[in-house]
Amino acid sequence: MPSSNFGDFFDLASALLKPQSVSGAIAGLTRGQISAFTNLLNNQSKSADKPYLEVLVKLFLVYKTVEDGKTKYIPFESAKEAFKQQVGKGISEVTLSNSTPVTPFEQIDPQAGLSAFETVQAITELLIDLEQRYIPEVGRGSVGLPELKRLALHLGRSVDYAKALYSIAQMTGLVTLLEKRWRVGASYLDWLQGEPEQRWLHLAKTWRMLLGEDSAIELVNANSLDTAMKEIFPLANDGISSHITRLLSLAELIGLSSNGQVSSWFAPLMQGKVEDAGKRLALSLPKTQSRVIVQADLSIISVGPLPTKTELELRRFVETERIGVASTYRINTLSITHGLETGLTEESIRALLAELSGSAIPQPVDYLIREAASRFGRLVLRATDKGTAIESKDQVLLTHILNDTTLRPISISRLDETTLLTRFELDIVYYQLREGKYAAIRKDANNLVISNWSAAGIQDKTKELPKSVLMDIKRWRDHETRMGEAPEGNDIVRQLELCIKSKGSLTVLVVVNKENHEFVLEPTGLANGRLRGRDRKADCERVIPLSSITGVRLG
Repeated sequence: MPSSNFGDFFDLASALLKPQSVSGAIAGLTRGQISAFTNLLNNQSKSADKPYLEVLVKLFLVYKTVEDGKTKYIPFESAKEAFKQQVGKGISEVTLSNSTPVTPFEQIDPQAGLSAFETVQAITELLIDLEQRYIPEVGRGSVGLPELKRLALHLGRSVDYAKALYSIAQMTGLVTLLEKRWRVGASYLDWLQGEPEQRWLHLAKTWRMLLGEDSAIELVNANSLDTAMKEIFPLANDGISSHITRLLSLAELIGLSSNGQVSSWFAPLMQGKVEDAGKRLALSLPKTQSRVIVQADLSIISVGPLPTKTELELRRFVETERIGVASTYRINTLSITHGLETGLTEESIRALLAELSGSAIPQPVDYLIREAASRFGRLVLRATDKGTAIESKDQVLLTHILNDTTLRPISISRLDETTLLTRFELDIVYYQLREGKYAAIRKDANNLVISNWSAAGIQDKTKELPKSVLMDIKRWRDHETRMGEAPEGNDIVRQLELCIKSKGSLTVLVVVNKENHEFVLEPTGLANGRLRGRDRKADCERVIPLSSITGVRLG
């Protein structure tokens, strides 16, 4: 549910209680839950139904109470009506038959493991790309087509694949929208420093969460995931079907299934044995190795996946040309400048390449490193009150920037012989110049180089969590706690309006002559800053100014 429409619990409650929301909850019930609900309505509940009924209680479709020491489950009228309408359309009596021919895991796991490896690699590329580029939000929460095409071309995949990567990364908290720009999210640093198995587990846990804990148990014995999902959710409407389709597509991408058949690590994941699932997957991942080939054409070839620590060090000063089990990287002036920004030195770059290649680095590579290091800091950007200052002692370079037609969108003008000025903010100018192949660096007020590599010092703003209903609920609960201690006037009004609308009773805490008083009222009206209500205990009507009310308890 989109949280942008909800301001507080009252808005959320109104949305949840709409008939279509109740029908949506019914449509998402599993076959076991449907059977338990049917037995409850027919007064034929069995002991085996209890776990399913507890789920229905959590979904607020059924009310749980205790009478004479016995637990009773009572369906809500709204749920009962919606259930009868949905089931009345008829559901087949199919069980999880797995009639599709079973393919041995020996044939499924290698392909599923390769899919998982490729997706983990591709998401890592996406995240590092966000660190090194300025990618704005387009429309409402979308990525621009040019950016999707560029990422797709880089990965050698389709635009739809690139779009799916953004969706996965956003669902898993790896990317987020902040200040109209796509950025790395709260989970990024853990991902970057994790082994491939741990990165995959992050994706797999998210898939299981999207499916639902109770639904996962019913999928334990599935062979064909597509068939099993259709059988387990027989009442699925358009919304649920769309969700299931997305889950099936995501399962293929992250290696939970291959051509619809589940992998050997699928069942442990559904059982909640997450670590066991990760260990099984690890057996099907390509093995790591620590050697690269550094070539005179400035390319670097890795004949197999690199260990995470090695990969992170290398990625600080190289760009990728092709990723896969065997990957190709390229070293250039901009990539070395990026490495120096993150704290590497000319000597440490040479030492790492020599160690990984096992031999002396080629002369063209050695020359490039020396040249890039000598020019590091020649073009400096600083934030000012008027925008961004572009500073350099090289007047030829500044003139070239001033006359570069590709930089016209940021409206650069000359301030003096060593400084250019643009009204745009620092990050926009930085990424625009880097796109134009200018090795610019940013410096803060203390003249320290600003790095955009989170592994070199994550910035606070990357820790901000994406906006979601669950995050809103957490914020509202925190606010509810504060309101109990010192409620805001608007909160009190909302509670009073709710009570009047539902024709209920409430307890009002009032300050009269600096003394606290408590009245139990049946409110009848709220107008002109006053609450009118019937005090049954005193058998009179009271009119209380809102300014005197310090707290309200419903019921």
